[in-house]
Formats: sequence, C-alpha cells, structure tokens
Amino acid sequence: MTKKNEKPVVTETETPTVEEVDSNPEAIVPAETTSTLAALLGDNNDLFMRYYGENVNRVAKELPSDTALMKIIDAIPDETAADSISEIIKRISGHRKGVYNTDERPDLPELRIFHGTGNDVNRPENQQPGQFYLTSKENVGKEFIGTVLLVYSGNTMWPPNDSSGGTTRGAPQCISLDRKVGSTYGECKACPNRPWRDGKPNACANDVVAIMLTKNLKDLVIVRFSKTSEAAGRMLMKFAKRGTYPWSKWYKLTLQEEKKERNRWFKMQVEPVADEYVPEYLHPFGDAMCTMLEAKQYLPGLASIYRQARETLEENTGNSAGPALAGAAPAGGTGDYGDMDDVPEEGKAP
Repeated sequence: MTKKNEKPVVTETETPTVEEVDSNPEAIVPAETTSTLAALLGDNNDLFMRYYGENVNRVAKELPSDTALMKIIDAIPDETAADSISEIIKRISGHRKGVYNTDERPDLPELRIFHGTGNDVNRPENQQPGQFYLTSKENVGKEFIGTVLLVYSGNTMWPPNDSSGGTTRGAPQCISLDRKVGSTYGECKACPNRPWRDGKPNACANDVVAIMLTKNLKDLVIVRFSKTSEAAGRMLMKFAKRGTYPWSKWYKLTLQEEKKERNRWFKMQVEPVADEYVPEYLHPFGDAMCTMLEAKQYLPGLASIYRQARETLEENTGNSAGPALAGAAPAGGTGDYGDMDDVPEEGKAP
C-alpha cells in the first residue's frame, strides 16, 4: 500500500513567469509536461491557439508542483483516502519507468452500459443488461456515484452498422471535443453531417463527456453521455456549474429502461446525492487534478483534432488556411469505442 508520506512520482519544475511566456512561447510548457503540452504549439495549429491559447498559458502556470501535491496528500486526514489519492496522482502525473509512448494521455477506464447486445471485449463476463460496467472489466451495478473533475461537450460521427445487421462499428469517422472543429470534416457549423442540421437527427450526434472521481476514491473514470443519454450529460454539466467547484457534490447515475416495438435500451439519469457533499479536504485535490487532466488529457486531445483536421483539409484541397471547410475525406487515428450503441439501429428508436 502506498504510504501517506510517500511522494507521488512527478518532477518538480519551476513555472515560467508571464514575461518569459511573452518573450518565448515555448516557455509556457513546464519541463515535466513538455511531451504533452509542447504538442499544442506545433506547426499548423494556429486556429487551436487562437481559441485556446489562454487556456494553455493558464494550465501551464497552474500545474501543481511535486511539493504542492505532497501538501494536498498530507492534508487528507483519512489515511486510506490519502493512499488512494496518492495512487491516482501517480497514475496521472508521470511517465511509467521503461515505457515511452508517443501518446501519453492517461489511460482511464470508461463507464459503459450493457444493453443486452454487443461484442465489447472489455465487458465483464456474466454482465447483466441494464447495468454499468468499466472497461477495466469491473461490474459497477445499477448505479454509479462520483464527482466531476472535468466535463466538455463534443460531437461524434459513427459509421453505419454493418450490412449484416450487426452492431460492430469500430472507430468513429469524425470526433469533435468542442463542437467547433472535427477531426475529419473540419468546421462543425459548416459540416453537412452536423447534429440536427435540418432539425432532424444526422450522421453526427452530440455527446457530453465527463471525467469523474469515484466516490470510493479508487479511480478516475470517463463517462460518455451519448444518444438518448446526452440529455443527462447536459444536466450533469448544469449541476457542475452551479456549485462553487464542479467537484463539490457527489452525483448519482442510474439507468432507465426504454422500449419501442421490439427494441429495448437503457438511458442514463443523473441527480445530486441528497445532503452529501465532497469533503472539503478533497477540494484542493479536485482543483489540482482538473488542471492536470486539462494538461494531459483534454488539451492534447483537442490540439490533435485541430491538427488532424487541418492536415486532412490541406491534403484534399491544398488550402493551408486551417479547418474552415467541411467535406474532406476521412482521416484515421481516432479511437475505437467498442460497444457504444446507446439505442438500436438508427430509425428504430428515438
């Protein structure tokens, strides 16, 4: 077990001053995050920096040092909780010894729903329909409780189901993490596939993604609210905005069964846990972890999408102005979400 006074594996560096940032753009990236944040300042990413340059500067300056993380752990009065938080910080903050990976975004488990069909290899054996599970093959049950560390709205365009009637889909055709720019088709508002373009469902759909700390403090979990569950994601985002911090309340996710003709599926519902708040001694951890997730998960992913969109556009049109057009050919590299169907085949359910 990790001891409370054991330091998390991170490297303490000196955060650059505003003057250093202004005189040297590369100085906004502290040494311990060069491999992730430096990618945000690469070539062909001027549109990303126009939208998110201030966020990059803020995150680089706010990244907690080794000393700050140790103080957060030492201030947790419960030793078991302190050990759990220390383990999470280790997983998020540093390189794994002997492993050098070009994509160093944290590998977090994802919360999924078993609707009764699908071939997700990450689903636990003997999983029951109408229950949650983690892609780490852990059966969660009928409810999940956690608090929000980071949440964002995006779009995902999936390929159609295969012609044999199965549900295997593989990788999304296009992903946006901000509903502004997609990885394949560029500017979302100009895309013919954008959600509800003509007031009707389209090939691309809105989603909301949250990274949540489990109530037992054992892990950080990605929760993707898509299709019929997207409304629950929007509600979670509203709840997160109301508190002093997004991580000040616990939220409970449950499943509601839906049926139409011969089809059955489950959609997520969300509500705050009544009269129960995240302990104040965990608030500094929430703040630090939010910044670390921005630096190591969200912003690198966002920058990668902007870069991918621009490269695709340039390849197909010869235009070097950035992802301002839609309709380019698909570009690879997006993740395979596996068993992600949230409702039956399009047209068979709302």
